[in-house]
Amino acid sequence: MSPFYLIFLISNSIFLLSLFSITIHAHRCSDDFWSEALSRNLTLCKRYEHSNGVEFAWNLENNTRILQVMVGAALQSETGWLAWGLNFGPEPRMVGTQALIGIKQINGSFLGDKYNVTKYIKIECKLLPSPIDLNVSKLRFSSLDLQYHIIEATIHLPQSVNVSRINHVWQVGKVAAGMEPKIHDKTLHNYDGAETIDLGTGKSLSIRAAKRHHARTAHGILNIIGWGVILPIGVIIARYFKKGPIQWNEHDQWKHAHKTCQTFGYIIGATGWGLGLWLGISSKYYSFPKHGAFGIFIFTFATLQTLALRLKPKKDDELHIYWSIYHHSLGYALLAVICVNIFKGIKIMQEDDKWRPVYIAVIASLTFIFIVFEIINWLQFKVEQKIEKKDDIRRQMKIDTQGNSTTS
Repeated sequence: MSPFYLIFLISNSIFLLSLFSITIHAHRCSDDFWSEALSRNLTLCKRYEHSNGVEFAWNLENNTRILQVMVGAALQSETGWLAWGLNFGPEPRMVGTQALIGIKQINGSFLGDKYNVTKYIKIECKLLPSPIDLNVSKLRFSSLDLQYHIIEATIHLPQSVNVSRINHVWQVGKVAAGMEPKIHDKTLHNYDGAETIDLGTGKSLSIRAAKRHHARTAHGILNIIGWGVILPIGVIIARYFKKGPIQWNEHDQWKHAHKTCQTFGYIIGATGWGLGLWLGISSKYYSFPKHGAFGIFIFTFATLQTLALRLKPKKDDELHIYWSIYHHSLGYALLAVICVNIFKGIKIMQEDDKWRPVYIAVIASLTFIFIVFEIINWLQFKVEQKIEKKDDIRRQMKIDTQGNSTTS
């Protein structure tokens, strides 16, 4: 099989696998939480693994419209808070939520109360206990163990509320002062703490939110594969498969393989970049400007590098030497920026424990290949240098011999 078709097959296989890996992130509740839920006659349960691992169990009595809820999450800091509530507005969001918040006090006690989350929290007004538009009874905040805490409550829902399409919001924070929960971390795990749900079935109706999560995963996978794996492989092919240590010179095989890698790496990476652009536009309440700026830089100059495959000057052109310097310098600079931005993206996704080790292994493998090939090239250069030096000595001796013969 020729290098062109081999790389084509590998690139497309990776691309398809990345798309199929974007699965619905429905998760079962943990065994301990589910056991507690069953002991309270709660029949439905969901775990939001990608939103601080918050778990939500409930039971709705349709005739009486009584909703029993239990919400749990780990609070690992000395103080902290767990919040859950309903938002009767048009979309699931923090502002407008009628919330139940449990606060872990520094003295080890647990206090829970009701909070009306208004727009004034956006200008850093204090969030303190206040009346809400919900009939709540049996509100309790407690712990199942040293770190895992739960909110329990019984809510009498108004007849006007559509239980088959209701917005619920949850949040976890690390700092509290008395009964005031302080601002939570500004991460995707926190921004994703909202959903439109059918309380009768547990089905999520937040299609847009689900799409955003899947798009983030696809964005990360495609950019890592396209920008972070295939493009560097193309650089290795161009550097080491042309003159050695591996020679693909027959029918310019190295050139076809290099172009194939760069083309498919660019297509896959650009697709991931497009998803990232959509994510940035569709995110109303948060942004990551540095990550986005690096992404634009990578896409722009990767596009120039790809166009250079067709627009480069001919070998006999006097500009060819300057174009080669530009092409190689920009290529190596791009690889460095790509590496930095991938790690930035992994940090934003908070997938350091999963994605970071994998990409470090990829970089280590490519670096190892680079070093091995560099050593082989250096050794070959030294051997050729010695051979050339010996040849020069032989030629010089032959010239001297011929000169002596002529003199005689």
